[in-house]
Amino acid sequence: MSIAKPAARTGFFWRMLDGIDWVAALLVILIMTGMVVVVSTQVFLRYVLNLSLDWAEEISRLLFVWSIFLAIPLGIKRGSHLSIVLLTERLPPSLRTRLFRTMSALAMALMAVVAWQAGVLTRDQWDEPMSTLNISVGLFMLPLAIGAVHSLLHLLVGFIDGVPVKAPLGTE
Repeated sequence: MSIAKPAARTGFFWRMLDGIDWVAALLVILIMTGMVVVVSTQVFLRYVLNLSLDWAEEISRLLFVWSIFLAIPLGIKRGSHLSIVLLTERLPPSLRTRLFRTMSALAMALMAVVAWQAGVLTRDQWDEPMSTLNISVGLFMLPLAIGAVHSLLHLLVGFIDGVPVKAPLGTE
């Protein structure tokens, strides 16, 4: 199935979304780098020097959570999440478009609920410190709220376009 890319878009919304994507991609790279450094250092200290960093497990878990929830919207943008197209590829194009828009609308509603509830949980947990670090447990929920809002924006683009973006492997 070959899906044409929508025409280049200009305007505030599109520039803003491109900027958010760029920042998210950069943050994912930096966060993953930090996680690899922390985990590698912990492994070296534990197995070579018989020492340990008390905070390494907690901070690596926090970095992992941030990297995942910041990366999910980038996958939505590229259409790179798993999908089953056995039935949908056999539908007429107009029905396929309506189905895609319906699923995008439902996913936007879900992301709105997730963002709202993650915001509530972040606020409720903000005063709780982590066990090994003097930072908020709410930092585990914050990327969920951010990622849900960012995902909602990409789902909105899919809803407007009416077709999934599918980049061929190796072209990105």
